[in-house]
Amino acid sequence: MGVKGHRTVDDTGNFEHPLYKVLFQIPGLTLAATALDHVLTWGMTNALWTFPMATSCCGIEFMASAASRVDIDRMGTIVRASPRQADVMVVAGTITVKMAPRVKKLWDQMPEPKWCIAMGSCAISGDFYRNLYSVVPGVDTFLPVDVYVPGCPPNPEALMHGFLRLQEKVRAMRQGAKVVGDPNPELLRVTKPSNPRLVDADRTAALDEAQVSSAETATDLEVAPPVSVPLEAVPAPFAASNATELDGVLADFGILPAGKQGPPLVPVERHLELARRLKGLGYRQLVSIVATHWLAGKGRGGNEAGEVEHHEVVYLLRTVGPGTRVATWAVRPLAGQPVPSLSEVYAGADWQEREQFDLLGVVFSGHPDLRRLMMAENYTGHPLRRDFAADTAAAPWR
Repeated sequence: MGVKGHRTVDDTGNFEHPLYKVLFQIPGLTLAATALDHVLTWGMTNALWTFPMATSCCGIEFMASAASRVDIDRMGTIVRASPRQADVMVVAGTITVKMAPRVKKLWDQMPEPKWCIAMGSCAISGDFYRNLYSVVPGVDTFLPVDVYVPGCPPNPEALMHGFLRLQEKVRAMRQGAKVVGDPNPELLRVTKPSNPRLVDADRTAALDEAQVSSAETATDLEVAPPVSVPLEAVPAPFAASNATELDGVLADFGILPAGKQGPPLVPVERHLELARRLKGLGYRQLVSIVATHWLAGKGRGGNEAGEVEHHEVVYLLRTVGPGTRVATWAVRPLAGQPVPSLSEVYAGADWQEREQFDLLGVVFSGHPDLRRLMMAENYTGHPLRRDFAADTAAAPWR
């Protein structure tokens, strides 16, 4: 339908309407007529408000797409920090088992109609981390993906192209055209993730229900109470004026200096006492706590722990200021044997001990809040133990 003066022309003939005469008398007014559906389609395709789910390096490229060189705002695409005002979720980066229920929850909060763009290899398939214990092998195992933007990472222009393809898909959907591509059976077989995709024929309703249920309780799971084992009384910290050099302190404990087998080995029951004494000597900064799991007969030796399953936990302290000195030692608790927590001596031990508990299963007695830090609260097992398979399933996300 077109407009010529105040007379409209269509296929059925000419007719006039008083409204057109009034409108054309307004100075500077341009009048056009079209189908309402065309207006709605134009508005929908040019107002794609985006919810950013940027978790890793692809997020930097996503940010750059909004900068001056690419400027996705010129196509009406603006980033919204609230899912309730967004209709496109851009998943830019790796999604872990811990993060997946949060992503699903945010997706469910977005109003219909909505679309999803999987940006980068990690979001598409998990890429390098596909078979890793903590990573979901593709977001299409729990979200319906509309556009895939490949790359590691894809550049901002690639994401812009993804938005253009999404616009094409929206227009096709508004016209009632088919928007699902023909599947490539061989490609689907080669890239099949551990969890069926939403579009796979073997996808079950039970898995859908399990993911929804997990997402609804993602932040409301019951956490086991903190482990609390009574500690034996230990002496108060030594005064710096009575202290000797580190080797002398270790000699007082009957500990041999460090050798080829690593840092000096301290008995578990004297570990907290040593930490307090070293702090009195000026070692006021806890640098790191790093644990290793050893199976029976696989340890580095040095004591009876090498022949049975055990952990080795290495501590590193340093002094602060000019002439910095470091002190390091190790303890070797047997399987299930608790290690006294250093959280009452060094505040920084809190999260570091939680990390070693989460990933390796080391129990720290006296810790104020010993629970998982990196993995989901309901995750089973400790993924950095040597008897833990890296590709272990973590239902319902991988």
